[in-house]
Amino acid sequence: MRAKATIDEAFAGKFLKSVNTPLDYGVYHLFHDWWAEAPQEAIDAYSRELAAIAEAQPLLQERFISEPLSLERLAACAPGTLGHAYRAFILENKLEQNLGRNYRLFNEELSQSGKLDRLPPDLSYMMVRGFQIHDFLHVLTGYEATHYGELALAAFYLAQLRFPYHAMRVAVTTAHMAFLRPGMITEAMDAFVDGWSYGRSARNLNFERWEDELDTPLEVLRARMNLVRHARAA
Repeated sequence: MRAKATIDEAFAGKFLKSVNTPLDYGVYHLFHDWWAEAPQEAIDAYSRELAAIAEAQPLLQERFISEPLSLERLAACAPGTLGHAYRAFILENKLEQNLGRNYRLFNEELSQSGKLDRLPPDLSYMMVRGFQIHDFLHVLTGYEATHYGELALAAFYLAQLRFPYHAMRVAVTTAHMAFLRPGMITEAMDAFVDGWSYGRSARNLNFERWEDELDTPLEVLRARMNLVRHARAA
């Protein structure tokens, strides 16, 4: 009989560290830690989940990563467009550093670091691309960069893309509220349920080239992707 996959005990300690101090030792660190001892069957299962998403194939084959955008380019976008709303989100939340980040170089540095050695190429690419489009998804869904909005967007991601990073975000938050902060249960669960149901009803946002849609009216894109209502802002 094949042995059941289990969570490595050393990794379990790092998981508890993230649960105890999620702001100091966040899911980004935990995600990289997991690969060193992750059960191969879990890695394979995540790979199958990604491959089963029909919309994913063109982008996975192309490996598209956009060049850095500029505030000047976004300033040329007319009011009501994705680019105009994206610029407002970046400035309001002081995310100019994210806007100018070279994600091609980021991908190369991660690969050379050895942190992604066991991460299948498609999952490695989607991790980097996911970081690049994260703020676009905030704008498209209407979820703000608040505690509620980030949790809701994590559940939205997980509904559309069964990816370990987002699954870990839900797991860490759920453990934190269950064992340390029960007072946040209502807000966190409302956010997860809202994001999950929203993500399930919308078309998949993870495999579009949003950088090519900067001059498209935001409401046209929301209608196209079945984003039929704005998420709660907190």
